[in-house]
Amino acid sequence: MEQPLLDSSGNEVGVQLNSALSSTANVTDPNLQPVYVRSGSGSFYQGLGFNYEPYWQSVSPTATQYPALQVARDGRLGSRLINTNYNNFAPRLGIAWSPSNKWAIRTGFGIFYSQESKNSIFDLNRGLGGRTGQVTQTTYGQPTITYQNFINTSQLPVTVPVGLTWGANHILPTSYSMQYLLNVQRTLGKSSTLEVGYNGSESRHLDSLINAAAPIPGTAPILSRLPYPEFGAAGIQFLKADGVGNYNGLGAKLSQRFGNNLTTLISYTYSRSLDDSSAIRGPGNDFVPPNARCRSCDYGPSDFNIPHRFVASILYTLPFGKGQRFLNRGGVVNQVAGGWEFSTITTAQSGAATETSSWDAAGVVFSPSGERLNCVAGANPVLRNPNASGGYGWYNAAAFSNPVAGTFGNCGRDNLRGPRTVNFDFSAIKHFPIGERQGLQFRVEMFNAPNHVELGTPGSVSWGGSSNVAPPSNFGVITSTFTSMRQIQLALKYNF
Repeated sequence: MEQPLLDSSGNEVGVQLNSALSSTANVTDPNLQPVYVRSGSGSFYQGLGFNYEPYWQSVSPTATQYPALQVARDGRLGSRLINTNYNNFAPRLGIAWSPSNKWAIRTGFGIFYSQESKNSIFDLNRGLGGRTGQVTQTTYGQPTITYQNFINTSQLPVTVPVGLTWGANHILPTSYSMQYLLNVQRTLGKSSTLEVGYNGSESRHLDSLINAAAPIPGTAPILSRLPYPEFGAAGIQFLKADGVGNYNGLGAKLSQRFGNNLTTLISYTYSRSLDDSSAIRGPGNDFVPPNARCRSCDYGPSDFNIPHRFVASILYTLPFGKGQRFLNRGGVVNQVAGGWEFSTITTAQSGAATETSSWDAAGVVFSPSGERLNCVAGANPVLRNPNASGGYGWYNAAAFSNPVAGTFGNCGRDNLRGPRTVNFDFSAIKHFPIGERQGLQFRVEMFNAPNHVELGTPGSVSWGGSSNVAPPSNFGVITSTFTSMRQIQLALKYNF
């Protein structure tokens, strides 16, 4: 049990949502509108040098058809603005069975809770900073808003338009995963073991952000498309815990030991991870879903989803020197020829997931302000010759198009994948014994030993402007590498 954060100064503010995000502009029923709530009791503006005015008033001062900004400080959301969760029960069960000395079967199930990052909770206090994005400042001269220059306090409190607002659901369950596995292990002879296993999980209440005041998609002036025009175009960055995810993986591992000198470990995993948000403030459109009214539209591969991964490691001790088959003696011979170990690690895996990006065709203006592109049915998004265009062109621009104004693109989240990666690391280790209880170890380690170029994920899978703008010349071009150039490090270790 972990209590939510408590601001003892009473400067924490949140947003109470009284209904689902409306698909109708200008909600006038006060019982359905969001309320700006400050912790504690008394006046919302107690101790502040400013008052908020509705966004619409700064845009259209003479308008009368829009609602007022509702504020409250009456303890309706508790002292912490988020309820304490007492339901984090985490049972776990494991079973192991060995029908013979060559077989081992293991299975298990458990529930695991995860306290997410508190950055989005700390953001709540920013609401009482008097921030506004509606006043244009210059780099010289007296600021045009007296609250910001602290010169004439007699003019306080000033009135500022409400800007970007931060909020969190006061019912915020803890993220958890239900994990389960089944492993079957079999010894092969005296020195080899084969293991095949399945590992799965179902995750619930994943934390994510939405724009809880997202405008209705369209091309009309934004004030006419806002469901809550008092909160404005900047939106409400709202923390929720209703995300879902799942992982399913099948793996195989073969470990072998040949005598006392050669050890190998080979493993392969085939897996798939799906969710509707992989992280709070994730990359690209994972910051918030482009379409706040369609959470299921963002369900797709996780940002970290790697379907195929193969790893092989080999460790070989040269059979020379004291205790070995050849030159089994101490002294100078052992110091020169004995104590050598060589190892390699080979890794091959699928490319990283990525997605497209477009202009703000739907007119929802939030971070990020763009949507995804349209995917052309039947067109291969990857070029036939991925190294075309004189550089490292990877994606086929003809497989995409810009969405028209007032619409979202139809490409899925994380629907693209970059080039695969194959990497080789190498190390050589020499042991210098000093008596029975001391020794020196000299290591030479090489990362990306062949100095092979491993292409990174294409960084420009976007174009903007409008629906009739041609894709940029660098669309789908790779400008980075997944691994660095060959790196060699030398180390001397003293063991005692």
